[in-house]
Amino acid sequence: MGLGIAVPTSMSGPAPRRLVIRQQEPGDQVYRSVPIDGDDEVAMTWMHSVDKTPWWEYYRADGDELVLDCTELSLMGAGTPFEAPQTELDGDMVRLCGLDERFPAVRWIHSHRVHHRIYFNGELLLPTRAIGHHVRAEMILIGD
Repeated sequence: MGLGIAVPTSMSGPAPRRLVIRQQEPGDQVYRSVPIDGDDEVAMTWMHSVDKTPWWEYYRADGDELVLDCTELSLMGAGTPFEAPQTELDGDMVRLCGLDERFPAVRWIHSHRVHHRIYFNGELLLPTRAIGHHVRAEMILIGD
């Protein structure tokens, strides 16, 4: 009788995932793809098209969803979250945190005029010109 080696059929812990920034369907262009876990922070920023002020959104990965934790902006009005568990003022910026808004994907129409950019753990991941002007883009989590 031989000795056998037991090999687990599944690994414990979350499955490996990637943050993928790509063209929305029916396109197939992938602009960036990086490994991501729950400790990583993804920030998306752009300039408000009317007031020309910066807007930042901070996301984390949770399962197969992107979770919006915080938003930073310098104006308040229509379309801005107004009930956040934590609110801070830093100069002329308002930081709203604890939002816990969950998205299967974050979708936008990419604009060079408003300077869309994406940062991963504080480092520029996707500069404005990495995607064409007016391309329908999305940021999504994909299992490896």
